[in-house]
Parts: sequence; structure tokens; C-alpha cells
Amino acid sequence: MGAGILLVPMTVYVVLMSLFCVKVGDSSSWRAGWLMAAATVILPLGLFVAFLIP
Repeated sequence: MGAGILLVPMTVYVVLMSLFCVKVGDSSSWRAGWLMAAATVILPLGLFVAFLIP
């Protein structure tokens, strides 16, 4: 029940940041896009999943 409150904002965040990382990777290099994605998408998503595990 409580996870639903966090699921919608987290989904919106991941989608928007993924699009931003694709834009950065397109304008500079794919390595910069992946580096930015690791810091801004994968780490918060991993923390969110860790928060859900009791």
C-alpha cells in the first residue's frame, strides 16, 4: 500500500532521467550518457528497491 505512493513519482523520475541521459549521450558520447545514467537512474532505482525489501 505504501509502495504505491512512491511508485508513481519514481517511475516518472526514471523515465524523465532516462530521456535526459539519452539526450546527453546523443550530444556528447555514449560513455557520458551511461555514466550519467548510472549516477542518476540506476542508483536511486536500486535504493528504491532496497527500501521495499523488508
